[in-house]
Amino acid sequence: MEKNTWKKLLVSTAALSVVAGGAIAASQAKPVEAASKTTTLKLWVPTDTKETYTEIVKNFEKENAGVKVKIVESNTANAQENVKKDPSKAADVFALPHDQLGQLVESGVIQEVPAKYAKEVKANNTGQAVAGAQYKGKTYAFPYGIESQVLFYNKSKLSADDVKSYETITSKATFGEMFKEMNAYKTAPLFLSVGDTLFGKDGEDAKGTNWGNEAGVSVLKWIADQKNNKGFVNVTSENIMSKFGDGTVAAIQSGPWDYATAEKAVGKDNIGVAIYPTINIGGKTVQQKAFMGVRLFAVNQAPAGSNTKRISASYKLAAYISNEESQKTVFEKVNTIPANTNAQETDSVQSSDLAKAVITMGSSDKYTTLMPKLNQMTTFWTESKAILSDTYNGKIKESDYLKRLKQFDKDLANTK
Repeated sequence: MEKNTWKKLLVSTAALSVVAGGAIAASQAKPVEAASKTTTLKLWVPTDTKETYTEIVKNFEKENAGVKVKIVESNTANAQENVKKDPSKAADVFALPHDQLGQLVESGVIQEVPAKYAKEVKANNTGQAVAGAQYKGKTYAFPYGIESQVLFYNKSKLSADDVKSYETITSKATFGEMFKEMNAYKTAPLFLSVGDTLFGKDGEDAKGTNWGNEAGVSVLKWIADQKNNKGFVNVTSENIMSKFGDGTVAAIQSGPWDYATAEKAVGKDNIGVAIYPTINIGGKTVQQKAFMGVRLFAVNQAPAGSNTKRISASYKLAAYISNEESQKTVFEKVNTIPANTNAQETDSVQSSDLAKAVITMGSSDKYTTLMPKLNQMTTFWTESKAILSDTYNGKIKESDYLKRLKQFDKDLANTK
């Protein structure tokens, strides 16, 4: 759709606040479009969650007579691509990972949410989750879950005290990671652990990466030194779980998506979950960080055109399926860790070691850095992986570490 068409199609922020605020206020007195015409909304939910959201949506429809919701499963990793292909034919409400938010806002596909909902998002969710739903200080989506990598360990080889430190893990047992092929998602946050930034403090400054310094050099030295660490085992994406299962490695780092596989590998009685350990880099002990992800629902106004009732209903739906009760249900059904602070305190969540570890990791920037939302992340993944793998594989001389990192900073700053 042409850019000018978008401008004609979309209401201004001020007008939208009136629409989504006034129409919603009216809907408190009587359901949206309860008169005669049914409002039908299309909802895209993550793969393998349709059954879970079907029950949630049934309750929404009961509370909002005249509104019907068609649920379709969609791969959230492709949300941006699928919506931008033809916004008018895409879903009214769709799930997406927060790092796609910036590109969708910049392209005009989604707009700032009405003030009423922005206040609710801020009041009900963790600070990191709220930041994930914002872009340049404004709220554009509704958080419904958080995710972060954690430490999985074999309790027959390491104690809960042992896994507090990387040096203890590798002196008493073994740690496995993919360094020859290198996964930048897992390893690049080491630079953030030593105080360097990626796209600035808030992850929104294209020229704000500063890895070309002594702290950055110390990270590359540490990576190269792991070849000489008897407690470090290089693994591949294909054999990491089998080596965890046969005892070759006693600890690995991954996310909730791998928990079931990790538990099966070592057995229910032996699987341990913990936050990331501290790690000694450049002679300093620092808290190792991971990237944090926020799962969001966003509203796409294009299918509604100028139908303000449909737009209003879409915001109500997005708010409903991301509220406290819905997040509790989704956690109990498919283990999505809640972003809602009250939902995080429920017995079902607090009885899960995995959930508690992810919540702690996502509790502040002490443990995690929110994945940046900029277009330049495409360049980041490619170039950071090259530097990290070349360092471990001995393709970069130590004397060239600083030069290579400074060039990396420049390349990211010059990416459009």
